[in-house]
Amino acid sequence: MTDRDQRTVGAPLALLVLYTLFIAAITLTPQQMGTGPDTLIGHALDLFAAHRETAWLTYERVEKLGNVAMFIPFGFLAALHFGRRRWWLGFLFGAGFSAAIEIFQGTVLTQSRFATLSDLVTNTLGAGIGAILGLCCLAAWPKRSRRRESDKELAPV
Repeated sequence: MTDRDQRTVGAPLALLVLYTLFIAAITLTPQQMGTGPDTLIGHALDLFAAHRETAWLTYERVEKLGNVAMFIPFGFLAALHFGRRRWWLGFLFGAGFSAAIEIFQGTVLTQSRFATLSDLVTNTLGAGIGAILGLCCLAAWPKRSRRRESDKELAPV
């Protein structure tokens, strides 16, 4: 393996750890993202409602799409970390992480957060989509060789 390959092996794991902390900061704190009328989300929903083509984008649908979108990078990075043969662990770990979030919200953050089955489903769906995208990237990239050709020539017989 070349020096460059050795440096990039840990990149998906490092990014996955950082992204997991990002999701935790969003979901495991008492304060929710602002969804009132004077927030960015409120203005976007008003804009969607004002046009016939986007009026179907209600708060509930935007929230569900946001849950899916939030977990796509998680599943993608996990699949890249686990590799071609264990890419499906991105889906499994995404489901487990989502379940842990919902349990925490439903037991500890009961005053400000709500645990819902739909969040678990949409988060898991996002992780699954991400894991499949990760598998597609892994399939498109050439496999890394264990040893360089120059190392094979120098190896004793």
